[in-house]
Parts: sequence; structure tokens; C-alpha cells
Amino acid sequence: MGRKSPLHDRQTATLEIIPFDYLESTLFFPNYSNEDKLIAYGILGGIPRYLEAFDSYKSIEENIASKIIRNGSYLYEEPENLLKAELRETNTYNSILSAIANGKNRIIEIADYIHEDRTKVSKYLVILQTLRLIKKRVPCGENDKSKKSIYVIKDNFLRFWFRYEFTNNAYYAMLGPKDAATEIMNDISNLMGEVFEEICKEYLIYQAKSRKLPFIPFSVGKWWGNNPSIKAQDDVDILAIDRYGKKAIFMECKFTSNPMPYEEYVDLVNATKAFPNIEEKYLYFVSKSGYTDAVKRQAQIDHAVLLTIDDLFK
Repeated sequence: MGRKSPLHDRQTATLEIIPFDYLESTLFFPNYSNEDKLIAYGILGGIPRYLEAFDSYKSIEENIASKIIRNGSYLYEEPENLLKAELRETNTYNSILSAIANGKNRIIEIADYIHEDRTKVSKYLVILQTLRLIKKRVPCGENDKSKKSIYVIKDNFLRFWFRYEFTNNAYYAMLGPKDAATEIMNDISNLMGEVFEEICKEYLIYQAKSRKLPFIPFSVGKWWGNNPSIKAQDDVDILAIDRYGKKAIFMECKFTSNPMPYEEYVDLVNATKAFPNIEEKYLYFVSKSGYTDAVKRQAQIDHAVLLTIDDLFK
């Protein structure tokens, strides 16, 4: 590709090699349940080399202990080595990625977290975006210049590593790989919240390509903002809007250990009221642990779609 290369300007096609999605990634774990397949994807993302590091004959907890936390394992220092190969001043980049992984998503929050000037942080964020390590996210339906923009880590493994290993390295060294892995698994539902939303988004895109949705979405993503009907800030895990802004799918994604309660159902119904111009509204729910009877009854009345983890693999 470079000017001094023999084949400069002679390529017949240019393809970007992108990570596997959740369905492709889960093929690496034939011995796991569907829930564990999604957790493995939530930890490792879609990079083949990372995926093949796990042994599907061992539990996820055992793999975390031996393949990530254990000093000397392939994934133990992989993110740091990746950054060192691409960047200078890796300490600052490490701090920014750690901030984002721990929920500091806006420039002002990141700057305060790492004690750096906002202007300087903005420049670092641009570089991380160029490397496709992070992405700028705006509420679904709004343009890229939205003042509500936040930053998220694109790769699941980077998010996992900076949330746990980078932040707690010295502590895990004292705790030991086995107990550290147990502690991480006790918190894994918090990591999976954001990942599960991305998985549900990928599922909707699969359904759209198969023409199994009520319409073909023009915009798909998370939405957050003011909801005048409840006079408060609100959000929708996944919002899919048609090209003309008249039809929308509102999706709630729950990766929790208990059946989704009726209150969560009502919350999504109330969130739809923030979009008075939408003429056709479709309710979709995805819950790891099923639904209460009250939710099932109301869903029948509203013709809402109730999905489980197994449905994501159909």
C-alpha cells in the first residue's frame, strides 16, 4: 500500500479484516451452553487468536484463571503489547482505556479520572478511534456532532482486560489466578450488560438481512435523552428506526439472573412516549432468565416479542 512498495496502486480490491460477530465467535466453543458462549464472546470479542486461546473443555472461570490472569499466559499482557506496537506514551492511553472500561464515557469524565487537560484527552481519543480501539457513540437517530456523544471500547477483550486485569493487577497477583477468576465471574453480569446490548443489536441486523423484521432499519443503536412524558432522562437499549422515521423497534436487553419483572416492561413502554412522531411501534424484549407471568400476559395483549438467549441462535 505504501508509495515505495512494488504493488503500490496495483491492488484490485481492498478488504478490511473485521472481527467475528457473536454467532461466528460462538463456533469456537461447541461444548458450552448458549449462555456461556455469549459470556466467552463478551470476554474475548471476535478476534480469532483470542478465541482459540480458551479451551471449551474447561469452564469459563478456569479459562480466565489460566489463560488471562496467570502471569506468562498469552492474553496476560496482550493489550499492553498491542498498544506498545502502535503508540508512544502508552501510559496515558492505558489510563484513558481504563477510564472508559470503568464507565467514564464522556470527555470531561475521562479527563477528570486521569487528571489530564480535556483538549489533550480529545487528541488521544481521536488517535484511539483511528486505530479502531474505541468508537464514538451518539443516541440512535442523532448526527455525529451530538453533544450527547460518549466513547466506548470497541473490542470486548480490551474492555474486559482494562476493567479487570489492568485495574487490579497487583491485587490479583496477591489473590492468585483461581480466586481472582472467581471474583471476576461474580461480577460478570455487570460486564455483560453492555456486551449483551451489542449482541442483541447484531441479532436485529441478522433478522433484518433475513427480512424477518417488520421493516428494514435505517438507524440501529442505543438511545438516551430526555423523555418529556416522564419529565426525566430515559434510555432504550436498542432502537431501530426506519428510513422515514415513522416505524421503530424498541428493544430491552436483560442479562440478569431473575426473570424480567413487569416494571421493566412498563419502563420500555414509557420510553416509547419520547417518540411521538413514530406511528408504528414494536416492542421487543430479550431476557437471559425469562419473564414473569405478568410480563407474558401483557406481551400477548400488546403483541410484544419476548426472546430468550436460545432465540439469538436461531
